[in-house]
Amino acid sequence: MRTSYITVAIAAILSLCSCTRRDADRHEEPAARQAGRDAYEASQEIKHDAKKAAQDLRQAGKEFREGWAERRKEAKDEPPAPPRKKQ
Repeated sequence: MRTSYITVAIAAILSLCSCTRRDADRHEEPAARQAGRDAYEASQEIKHDAKKAAQDLRQAGKEFREGWAERRKEAKDEPPAPPRKKQ
């Protein structure tokens, strides 16, 4: 009787172990799944690059506005140019 319980327990353990699925070991991953993973990774890279481009654009706009303001301030400090003579 004790032997039959041990046999059943061993059979149950072996059947559970054989049911675990390891795609990497047994089968190639389906092409559609791999394509989905690649597409996800590409979208994450695009998202990162878009954020970086937005930051660069904001920085360039800030520098442009600062340059504009500096030149406007300098122009106010300069004496007015003499009027040109008409010919």
